[in-house]
Amino acid sequence: MKRFLPLLVILVAGCPDTAKPAPPANAAAFDGEHAYALLKELCLMGPRCHASEGKDKAEKWIADRAKACGAEVSVHEFKHTAHNATAPSTFRNIVARFRPAETKRVLLGTHYDTRSWADKDPRPEHRLYPINGANDGGSGVAVLLALAEAWKTAPPAYGVDMIFFDGEDFGHEGQWDDYFLGSTAWLADHKDYKVEWGVILDMVGDAKLTIRKEKTGVKEAPQITERIWSAAKSAGAKSFLDEEQGEMMDDHRIFLKAGIPVILLIDFDYPFFHTDEDEPDKCSADSLGQVGRVLMEALKD
Repeated sequence: MKRFLPLLVILVAGCPDTAKPAPPANAAAFDGEHAYALLKELCLMGPRCHASEGKDKAEKWIADRAKACGAEVSVHEFKHTAHNATAPSTFRNIVARFRPAETKRVLLGTHYDTRSWADKDPRPEHRLYPINGANDGGSGVAVLLALAEAWKTAPPAYGVDMIFFDGEDFGHEGQWDDYFLGSTAWLADHKDYKVEWGVILDMVGDAKLTIRKEKTGVKEAPQITERIWSAAKSAGAKSFLDEEQGEMMDDHRIFLKAGIPVILLIDFDYPFFHTDEDEPDKCSADSLGQVGRVLMEALKD
């Protein structure tokens, strides 16, 4: 789940496709087409809502792909008792550490779970069913796994912790204690966790991508915001706009509250948010490619 806080609004409103322009010569290498292929493969597993077969498959798939790229992979298992529940449920964060011996570290995070019901779908009969979450829950996974594959030949300058969070979109609207479960549990169970900086990806695959500077990150982690937007300029990422948007509720706020400078990259202007139309055809290789190139650029030094 992600949304604007009350009263805060936007301040200002495979093989490469040779038909698309090539990225600038100074942009870091990243295969957006491959990221899009990963997104489609993930979505073929079905919805990744809590206790689903698709989620079980996705957990193994993410862990196996990260291991194949040389990551040190572990599973952070935790329990949470939801509102109106009589017993706790088990959730799992997938943690992939690249260059684990490196003390200078960065966090790249995303959630992989999907909504258990399409509560924003305009058709009432669709609202009882889970969503596939191509953009919301899938796009960040695709970008991070494509980054991991790129690092097999071009390792990042930093040690990197990739954390694929569970339970981000678990709750009913308004029941905030049932959202952002993975990031909350991670910091609760790792009270000494530190990285130099970090980025959370959420809904970064929209075919009509526009990413603005999230206001909380601008306020509490201005240097990281500047680093990412400077990298976007170097990478020629036209979807990164030099504008602010209002504060958002998402995983980054859990880290900021703990004093860890982490910002959010999100395009909340997505018409298929929490509907069963959130499918890969609403996303694009170009959008995923822009985000991947920006992260590679930002991790150069």
